[in-house]
Amino acid sequence: MNAENLVGIAEIASLAEVTKQVVSNWRRRYDGFPKAIQNLESGPVWNKEAIESWLKQRKGEATHVLSFINLKGGVGKTTTAVGVAEVLAQEHKKRVLVIDLDPQTNATVTLIKEEKWAEMDSEGRTIAQLFFDKLNPHLPPKFDIEQAIARQVSTINDGIARLDLLPSSIRLISIQDQVPLIAMQNDGAERPVEILKNAIEPILGAYDYIIIDCPPSLGVVTKNGLRISSGYIIPTIPDVLSTWGIYQIVENVEKLARASGISIPPLGIVATKVQGNNLHSRVIDDLRNRRLGNFAKGSVEQPQLFKSSISQAVDVARGADVDADKRTFKGKYGSKAYAELQGLTLEILQICEKKN
Repeated sequence: MNAENLVGIAEIASLAEVTKQVVSNWRRRYDGFPKAIQNLESGPVWNKEAIESWLKQRKGEATHVLSFINLKGGVGKTTTAVGVAEVLAQEHKKRVLVIDLDPQTNATVTLIKEEKWAEMDSEGRTIAQLFFDKLNPHLPPKFDIEQAIARQVSTINDGIARLDLLPSSIRLISIQDQVPLIAMQNDGAERPVEILKNAIEPILGAYDYIIIDCPPSLGVVTKNGLRISSGYIIPTIPDVLSTWGIYQIVENVEKLARASGISIPPLGIVATKVQGNNLHSRVIDDLRNRRLGNFAKGSVEQPQLFKSSISQAVDVARGADVDADKRTFKGKYGSKAYAELQGLTLEILQICEKKN
């Protein structure tokens, strides 16, 4: 880490416009105060980015960036992420950006019409173009973050005023495995896991929440989303196969956070597609009591289980049905799932917006 990215107590005090004693008090008083990444002879030093983020949170100015991730597909990850984003924007009046990092583009085509997506994709106005530009520095770059954002998206109300989208593209499938090569393309000037971070910085402050729909992997594209995240959420069906990779997610996110000198805490696990059978009841009980699988013998703790869950229902699948009437929440998700999404969103708000 470069020296200019490190700050001591005096520099933190200067950034916050307080005394060094106040900074020392913050360290003792607040559990969420960033951990020092090194102790020099002159005293402890911190990652400047982590400190700036904490100070913004303290002032209530921070953008909450939440990644939704599971290593298994078909668990309702996209439905949950999009539903939470829509409720945040429509009912809680938050400015929200959805970033679709999944090359399956499910979040994209849930929020905008396929014709609109095809037009944006052909014009290089998707996340795939961002990575393509970095892999081909000999070509004139086409990606422009302002042009790549679709405004006022969603089928609800024919578009929610505060909800925007940075769309994905199936072209990402063919280039995602090449993204680690970006470091060689630019002689290490830009880390592959920070491509999205550098692109999003100019517009980050325009949003209250950024919701990231991650692909079902721990590859470098997913790590781009996690790298800018202030937390992450793991939607899972409460069965053996869907919960199997949760330990790997938590362990690898912790490694990424340590390597980057930042904090990326898990907000929690949300049970999805819940049915009233013995298996689901048993796994939910394990999740609620934090005794899931490898966590008992591993080095990281199991994240908490959200109180709200999303039931298995035919109505929830209507969100992906292009012929369904989706102009209202109840039309898109059904009354029960809509109420459950409201409850989950409220829990997320309470976690994100509590005082440090």
